[in-house]
Amino acid sequence: MRRVLVFSGGADYADPWHPFVETSAIVAEVLREEGDATVVDTLEDLAARIDAADLLVINAGGGTAPHPLDSRLAEILAGYRGPLLVLHVAATLLPEHAAWEARLGGRWVRDVTFHPERGPLHVRPVSASVADLADLDTVDEAYTALRVSPEADVLLVHDDDGVAHPLAWTNENNGCRAAYSALGHDAEAYASSLAPEVIRRLTRWLLA
Repeated sequence: MRRVLVFSGGADYADPWHPFVETSAIVAEVLREEGDATVVDTLEDLAARIDAADLLVINAGGGTAPHPLDSRLAEILAGYRGPLLVLHVAATLLPEHAAWEARLGGRWVRDVTFHPERGPLHVRPVSASVADLADLDTVDEAYTALRVSPEADVLLVHDDDGVAHPLAWTNENNGCRAAYSALGHDAEAYASSLAPEVIRRLTRWLLA
């Protein structure tokens, strides 16, 4: 049985906007379709379990500035070369660590990336791997102007004033697979079939 480790916000990493405990529990339940999923929310527990993980999922954020624990988090992640799934606000993590962006294939750039108020969001597939997604409407935050590597394979976008903005992608860097979904702000976002199904698709690619 595959072992999935979810690093959640809520203890060492948290912010006032995201219900990490709630969303990480939902994510873990989705991922239990692939194996045993464990949720941790401290760097101590992350470091203790990461070597045994077949898939690492990060659903955490640290606020609007570099976090005091960023150096330790970067150190822990640098030692992990397995499949990596990054969700929603975790694209803001480690703003002073270029290796994180290279591994992920993109990131939230402060003072550039933004989102409107959470609300109705229509998502458009731009890759054959997700062309059959049936329900492309949800209620979520529309992350806009994320910085994405030209080497990443963008799967989903939303359109803003005629410009397509990536919301999900896959990336391979130095033999390491990573995937990102900007969906999943809260439980309402996960109540839509879209956010859980994107996690399933990304996970299958990561573990293939």
